Amino acid sequence: MTKSTTKMELVMTTDTKKSTLREKIEQFDQLSDTMHDAEKKRTLEEQVEYLKGQGIDPSKSYAKWDDDKEEE
Repeated sequence: MTKSTTKMELVMTTDTKKSTLREKIEQFDQLSDTMHDAEKKRTLEEQVEYLKGQGIDPSKSYAKWDDDKEEE
């Protein structure tokens, strides 16, 4: 009887660990989504600094986009 009880406890412990792991993965996914959403919502000033940090001249990039719109 002790062996079956131990097996049941082991299964319950394993299920609990899987459930906890699943919850942690879901939390991580939510945080990841939140971070990606936050990256998309930059102010113009933040976007300019980001582009400059990437070695991109924002005035030239935006000017090109403006020219493309006029051609359409």
